[in-house]
Amino acid sequence: MKRKEKHPRLSFCVRGLCFLLGVCLLFGALSALLNDKMSRKYAGYFYDSSDDFEVLFFGSSHMFNGVAPLQLYRDTGVFSYNLGMTNEYPSVSYWRMVDALQRQDPKVVVVDVYRALSREKMPQTESDLSLLHNSLDAMPLGMTKVRAAADILDAGWTNLDTMFNFLFPLAQFHSRYRSLTEDDYHPYLLETRGAMPLRQWYGGQPLALENAPAGASAPLDSAPGEEYLRRMIELCADRGVAIVLLVLPYQAVPEEMPRLNGIAALADESPNATYLNLVYEEIVDPLTDFSDAEGHLNTAGAAKVTAWLGRWLCEHYELTDRRGSEPAAAWDQSLANVRRQQATALAEAPDLTSALMLLVGQDFAFTVQADAAALEPPAVQALCAALGMPAAGGETLRWQSEGAPDVFTEGTGVVVFDPGSGEELGRTAWG
Repeated sequence: MKRKEKHPRLSFCVRGLCFLLGVCLLFGALSALLNDKMSRKYAGYFYDSSDDFEVLFFGSSHMFNGVAPLQLYRDTGVFSYNLGMTNEYPSVSYWRMVDALQRQDPKVVVVDVYRALSREKMPQTESDLSLLHNSLDAMPLGMTKVRAAADILDAGWTNLDTMFNFLFPLAQFHSRYRSLTEDDYHPYLLETRGAMPLRQWYGGQPLALENAPAGASAPLDSAPGEEYLRRMIELCADRGVAIVLLVLPYQAVPEEMPRLNGIAALADESPNATYLNLVYEEIVDPLTDFSDAEGHLNTAGAAKVTAWLGRWLCEHYELTDRRGSEPAAAWDQSLANVRRQQATALAEAPDLTSALMLLVGQDFAFTVQADAAALEPPAVQALCAALGMPAAGGETLRWQSEGAPDVFTEGTGVVVFDPGSGEELGRTAWG
């Protein structure tokens, strides 16, 4: 009997397809291992979650560090996500908003406008491009990401390789195997819903707002800033989404404030847009609520801003209280987990000022014991007032919040407890 011959072209195609499949699988595995995890850690929950987010936050590190969606849920029941990121320019925020509105149908988006002051669309220094990965890498590959990279980078024939690095980050990170850590082998998504809490205290300075009163206004004087703010407003108008252009509290200089106030004119052009400048609202105390000289908010400042902004949003928009719903169980668990992280940071606080700062706006039960000398610094007295604690008179303080058991440290110190069970979560170790 004559043996039937295999079709050579079919065999070649099958081998070729198998080879391509193997290459794709290897590329995917190497990407998952070698790509930097920052973007995925903070934005991954947004892409993976089935939650409906009624409020989305965008912007630079001012937003990234300054608004806490978990606290917003705790206080109001509203589901939100913070898509801000370090060093993010309006051109980048615009494209992240385009991508986000293809996946979610929020009622409100809130945009930090600080970077709109920049007269550059997107600087392409090595540092800026490195930080751009934090904004773009988690965005799934598709036409939106291609258009975003091409626009942000002004991609042409001379810099297609740079654009390629953002569409396929492995091209950038392929040699990173020497710096792999445990996080790379066992990656995880942070539970903060995109926010980055800063747990450091830095004593800031009061702003000289008399040199730039709220009514002072000047042109923004940034063609890229104005262009992309307009594009965000138009995008939201087309989708029927309200947009809030927001200035978060920071250590502003008087020269910046009139230019920021000029953004109000852009908001006035569209009925779906609002301009809100929180620098003039006296929400935070510069003495206690910043984490660095630039005025990024620490957890105390972020707690105050989130509480104020949550009330304002609920007063001006019809937002839904999801507390008690089935999806809220995951948010309640995340609240408990982040509370424990805060307690761990508090136990490692170097002094009373830092420890008290970590208590502001949190839902701990706690006890505090301090001698007269520890209560003298103005920042400590301001934090005691924010926590509803007495600190005047130069007397030794022994104080416990509502629901806290009668458990104190020896000498100066703080002990924190779970507000529901009374379980001790941590205590300071400096005696």
